[in-house]
Amino acid sequence: MNNLYALYEAKLHSGIIRPDPDQRLAIQALEELQKSFIGAGASGIWQIICRVFSNKKKRRGYYFYGGVGRGKSMVMDLFFDTVEIKKKRRVHFHAFMLEVHDFLHAARAERKARGGIDSNLLSCAEQITKNTQLLCFDEFQVKDVADAMILGRLFTALFERGVSIVMTSNVAPNDLYADGLQRDRFMPFIELLNREMNVFMFPGHVDYRLTRLSEQRTYFVPHNALAETEMDKIFRMMADSRVGEPQDIAVKGRVIHVPRAARDVSEFSFMELCEQSKSALDYLELVKRFHVFLVKDVPQLDDQKRDAVSRFITLIDTLYDHRAQLVISASAPPGQLYRGQEHAQAFERTMSRLIEMQSREYRSLQNEYV
Repeated sequence: MNNLYALYEAKLHSGIIRPDPDQRLAIQALEELQKSFIGAGASGIWQIICRVFSNKKKRRGYYFYGGVGRGKSMVMDLFFDTVEIKKKRRVHFHAFMLEVHDFLHAARAERKARGGIDSNLLSCAEQITKNTQLLCFDEFQVKDVADAMILGRLFTALFERGVSIVMTSNVAPNDLYADGLQRDRFMPFIELLNREMNVFMFPGHVDYRLTRLSEQRTYFVPHNALAETEMDKIFRMMADSRVGEPQDIAVKGRVIHVPRAARDVSEFSFMELCEQSKSALDYLELVKRFHVFLVKDVPQLDDQKRDAVSRFITLIDTLYDHRAQLVISASAPPGQLYRGQEHAQAFERTMSRLIEMQSREYRSLQNEYV
């Protein structure tokens, strides 16, 4: 078995992460859960014996919560990477729920489960259990009444089938779905989380990622090989060393394509964000999901690209109003970025905000959706 605590200590000594007592306690707690998987690859009576003697805790899951940048996801990922079982999965909670809804829709369409939603959810849990012994969810949140109605029944079935769950969230279990529609029907799920999972708070007030970002250059002129290299370093730093991959976001029958994303970090070119058909609603959906935006290769703008200029103004307004973090490469500094007349007055505000978003004061702010 890989030593989770030793790996954490190695990252500390290398300077990749900074000492934090909450992270250390979480790592120590997860080591106990890791031990419960000893013998998971065995079969028959030996697997049962291993589980009985290694699983000292009744609760086989952890719910980590606290503000963004506290290290919750980093701790969970270290645990996930060192658990030596094949049937494990790490997934963003939003993507997981989309899969569940797709399963339920297919079950209804094929009329396979005549017992209704409960029977379908049991079938869904069975399907998940076939391939998953450990589920790790990042950014657990509940904002949709349909999800709220599903979660209690689904998670009860998963726990009954021995699936271990580790999840990160920005809010405590008791604050999930606050002020949501028919929240009284959601309360049994909150009780389930408190009963079945170890709830662990990361109370620190330092966003370590923003501290690192405040030390970085975030506006590059021009967009060249050096800018490309530096922006890639920033992406990986803010995404906790993840490379990132494409992601599609379904919004009311449409799909917003994100060329590169990991955790709450996204990367686009100016063409993808502003020269393609995008609306203020698209930018709002993006800022709900991502806290850090890397926008590459912004050209010098004029009135020949009036639609792109208008979208760029809207984009910066949206990021600024919701206190998202921006890293940008452009062909000119903010004061020289627009050389037209039609949007001159509006672009004065954009220029001012681009300058402010590079300041340490702005970069210490938290996203509105956190």
